[in-house]
Amino acid sequence: MDPFPQAALDEIARSVGAAAVEALAELPSTSRYTKERADAIAATLPYVIVAQRQTAGRGRGDNAWHATDGALTFTAVFDQASLLIPLQRWPQASLMTAVAVAEALETLVPDESIFVKWPNDIYCRGRKLCGILLERTDSPRPMLHLGIGVNVNNSLAAAPQEVQDRAISLVEMSHQDFFLPDVLLAILQRMQANFALCERSLVPLADAWRSRCLLWGRKVEIQSGEQTIAGICGGIDDSGALLVDSPAGVRRILAGVVTRF
Repeated sequence: MDPFPQAALDEIARSVGAAAVEALAELPSTSRYTKERADAIAATLPYVIVAQRQTAGRGRGDNAWHATDGALTFTAVFDQASLLIPLQRWPQASLMTAVAVAEALETLVPDESIFVKWPNDIYCRGRKLCGILLERTDSPRPMLHLGIGVNVNNSLAAAPQEVQDRAISLVEMSHQDFFLPDVLLAILQRMQANFALCERSLVPLADAWRSRCLLWGRKVEIQSGEQTIAGICGGIDDSGALLVDSPAGVRRILAGVVTRF
């Protein structure tokens, strides 16, 4: 059975106003695919590409994304004309998307609480459920590539032990399979709604990401540029910055990688 029937893809495109929603059997990385074809897809934005199997997915930096059959891996591409939020707030799109994914997945597993690990990971039961990678290209014009990988119907039983210890999938939580196009549509609809909310300000989403902040109250270590900042996380402020109470005082971190929590 085709996991992404063309009729389902067409309905998703119609529902979210995408110019194209496509699925391929296998790709090394959906974000690599869109970046390498930026010139070609620039005329069909918003554009969404789904890979039934992703063989070389990655997260931030050099991190690999372990994805087996049954995972939902896709990249959504926007430009300034197709994305409601202004260019200067594009860096916060990963946090807006993280909230959208958490909200969408909670409709599928309503008995679970789903959290955001600033700025771009989704956790449930203390384990990683989804990763988000935001990248930008500037030719032929500024384009935002939002790569999303969700553990949906993929069992992690055969994954390396370290992956089993820190990751979880929807099927393992609910003991039922999901129709992947339904999951994709739910996420894209929430992304669309959250981008619309943040057209003029990030404040409308601030309560949502504060209430879902996985790191709140924890000892954290953040690599921000050349700096390593350690302290107690005080949550996420209205601008999307992570607040860390360090020995030098409260630090506002707008971009960085959480290396310990």
